[in-house]
Amino acid sequence: MVALKAKNYKDMSLLFCRFVLPALASQLLSGVYTIVDGFFVGMGAGDSGLAAIGIAYPFTLFATAAGAGIGIGGGALLSISRGRGRERLAERILTSMVMLMVLASLLVSLSFGISLPKLIGTFNVSEELSHLSLVYGLILLLFSFTQIFTMGLLGAVRNDGYPRKSMYIMVSGFVLNIILDWLWVLVFPFGVAGAAWATVLSQLLTAVLFFYHFIGGRSNVRLRFKNVWRSLVFSGRIITMGIPPFGVQMAAALTMIMHNWQSLVYGGEQGIAAYSVISYVIPVGIMLQEGVAEGIQPLISYYHGASLPARRKLTVRMGFSSAFGIGLFCSAALLVSAGYIPGFFSMSGTTAAIATRGLILASPMFPFVGIAKVGASYYQSIGRSGNSSFLTYVDPLIILPFFLWLLPLFWKLDGVWLSMTFANIVLSAILVTIWFVESRGVSVDVLAHKNI
Repeated sequence: MVALKAKNYKDMSLLFCRFVLPALASQLLSGVYTIVDGFFVGMGAGDSGLAAIGIAYPFTLFATAAGAGIGIGGGALLSISRGRGRERLAERILTSMVMLMVLASLLVSLSFGISLPKLIGTFNVSEELSHLSLVYGLILLLFSFTQIFTMGLLGAVRNDGYPRKSMYIMVSGFVLNIILDWLWVLVFPFGVAGAAWATVLSQLLTAVLFFYHFIGGRSNVRLRFKNVWRSLVFSGRIITMGIPPFGVQMAAALTMIMHNWQSLVYGGEQGIAAYSVISYVIPVGIMLQEGVAEGIQPLISYYHGASLPARRKLTVRMGFSSAFGIGLFCSAALLVSAGYIPGFFSMSGTTAAIATRGLILASPMFPFVGIAKVGASYYQSIGRSGNSSFLTYVDPLIILPFFLWLLPLFWKLDGVWLSMTFANIVLSAILVTIWFVESRGVSVDVLAHKNI
């Protein structure tokens, strides 16, 4: 367990690294799950398999969103309770989190089991591509409980003071995913279905290991199923706190769905296949910065609960610096490697050229992504979920759709790729404006919230 105490700046830096580095690794592994699927499917099923995953994957992010919302929202409350020394309250919050995961699993599986065929039908792609997309999506969504419990309990274990253990568990699932992808896509040519089953079983392993952490006797907060109905009174607060992290994953889903539509309109099935490669790579950089945001959340929540404002502010500054630096590195790395990435997914010809150009045009977005991610995490961590929700939802609901509509009118498919950069610049400018006003002593609450 990592203790949440520090005596000086050196200790603070070490504590920051102990929480942020495992969160970075966990987020990176979450992003690489799909890249691994894409790598093996590209070898085993070609461009049509890649495009199928590209179409179906955004809908599976609804399960990720539900798990992340419960895990991070409930985890923030858990950390605040621990910071105030209220361990029994933290146990009731954890019980409520698990019950919400059960409910979310049922809702996601039932709703998408019914609606996914119609949703995929809206893309008007070929019958083969539609079938492959449906196979991949249905397997993941009907067994969405594995993803929901993995993401939900990941946040709980991290806020229980075990960030490194959470990383090791994610690594175990990642290794199993690679083995099963190789076995069921290349050795036994099950195609996209094999890739989907590999993901489900690897996430089942991580969910079981996370669950065992809380019932095995070594956790700080024990999972108890006594007085379950009394514990459910915290569900509303968990959901409220979970709206911003839920929105982070929803934003990714909506971003991919809107880009798929516009890629199809301006580039046909080659455009949507090219975007499938872009959608594998871009989220990795975003998730690294999301890892910084998630890593600092337990620290900020704990310091907020313990009334240690100086440490809270220092943690935020370190988070901004780290996320911005990672963003610069990701932009540079993508510019250098863009020409090689399509070949990694066994893509060639015109489709590969389109994907390469898209990666280059999207690369400047990364430094701006980190600013918004850390800002939203800060407000989330101290209970000001209104501002966090605003920063999370204004991009996929207003800013990005505007640029996805406007820019292609002038630059066609290039405008689709540039829209992400323009949207993140505007979002960062909004956050900087809020912080500038608050630095003058004026509290800015864009949406109503309840202090915690």
